[in-house]
Amino acid sequence: MKRILVITVLALVLGLGSATAQESTTHSSVTAYLQTLLTEPVDSINLHVDRLIDSVGRQQPELQSKVAGIVFDYFSTSPVMGHEAVAVHIADEWFLNKRLPLENENLYPIIYTFAEFNRSSLVGKDAPALQMQSIDSIPVEIRDINTPLKVLFFYDTECSTCRKQTPLLADLARNYQGAPLTLVAIYTQSDRAAWEAYVQEWFGDIDNPNVLLVHLWDPEAETSFHKKYGVLSTPMLFLLDEQNVILGRGLDSESLAQMLGMENAQILQYQKLFDNIFGAFDPLTVENVEGIADALADRVKDSRSMYIEVMLNLFNYLRSSDNFAQQQGALYVAEKYIAAEPDYWSPEFLERTVYALAKARLNPVGQKATQLYLQKKCGKTVPLYNNKYWYTLVFFHLIDCQQCQKELAELKRLNSDFYDLDIRVVMVYVGKDQENWKKFVRRQQPSRWTFLNDFKDQSNMRMLYDLDYVPHLYLLDRNGTVVAKDIRASELKDLLKLL
Repeated sequence: MKRILVITVLALVLGLGSATAQESTTHSSVTAYLQTLLTEPVDSINLHVDRLIDSVGRQQPELQSKVAGIVFDYFSTSPVMGHEAVAVHIADEWFLNKRLPLENENLYPIIYTFAEFNRSSLVGKDAPALQMQSIDSIPVEIRDINTPLKVLFFYDTECSTCRKQTPLLADLARNYQGAPLTLVAIYTQSDRAAWEAYVQEWFGDIDNPNVLLVHLWDPEAETSFHKKYGVLSTPMLFLLDEQNVILGRGLDSESLAQMLGMENAQILQYQKLFDNIFGAFDPLTVENVEGIADALADRVKDSRSMYIEVMLNLFNYLRSSDNFAQQQGALYVAEKYIAAEPDYWSPEFLERTVYALAKARLNPVGQKATQLYLQKKCGKTVPLYNNKYWYTLVFFHLIDCQQCQKELAELKRLNSDFYDLDIRVVMVYVGKDQENWKKFVRRQQPSRWTFLNDFKDQSNMRMLYDLDYVPHLYLLDRNGTVVAKDIRASELKDLLKLL
């Protein structure tokens, strides 16, 4: 069908008639053909338009520049997201390399600028590195932000369109429900007072646990953000995934909400799929999880994009699980299908995964746990574990952590079992709020539990234990050997029956 259309276009543009009529016919014929390509992927469109331009040249070389120019104009102004990539392709493949002369040499700076300000931030490409100063004067690299989804919002406080989009975007952030999202709001000018007032006006009341707000600026434009992200005007809105791949660009708040809905729907579909797969096993063992991971990887190994999509969703599903077997499975996936395949993953994601693996390998089951010396409320330094009890249950926690509070409530319900089995419970606070911690300790029952801290930073416990996330539970025997780790209190009940 496409070949027939190309022949038809050629017949029309090569037809006889006056120069004016021929020019009008050429434009309308080429445009009509391009409209038939709109639903195809960019790579396919590029092949079709290259074939068209090349075919025209073989018949009548002087028409090549005209047809290529029509194609460039059509896709550079297309409202369809991603079509700017076709215009960049035409610029690079036909004009900027001098393969074709421009009908009007004055157009060269326009084509060059368009290509240069778009090529680095096209849909499907890796988002360019960009380190800017936060509103608190802290350097932030946007690629290092660790959430499944990221929104970049370039704006100017004096921009009328920005002032229309900002409250809509703020409402989206205020009411968003879905996978954790970071909204990176980037002020493109240099008036700090205006910036701070704008942030307070539109974003000051947002308190959504699903959304992290990051406010950045580069008042001297030292990062070349205009060129890297094609910010020739504001607002400019991007959506990135966990791998820092650009999913959407040139969005408004409405199209962003639609894309977020689609991304979260896909995540939910994978969650339901994995729930069904792993739910078929009772009990679910580590071997089951590893076998399922191997089977899924084998099924999608021939498609790079599917491999990345499936294994990333599997990894996120397993590592967020409360089930011990699935948590161990996350480590298996991280080691075998992420760390061992570095070319498939972004450098930042790979670095985080390798780091998490190294931390997870600390104090493995079956080996003696690293001894720590921590402080009690009275200031006395004591060891984390000793041989006075048959077992020690170590609970690393934060006071305001909701999951920690749930785990603590479950531990209290199991306290009688701890007493019967001679288990000492050690609550290790990993925060720095001394007054709040002291109040917390005074409120706690049972009083037999031991409450420790490291306010003096003497134990180096964050390097010696996996404490980047809490809660963390470790069960140690009388000799300090790790019996279980990274388990939930709900799993303890079954484990205690085996002791």
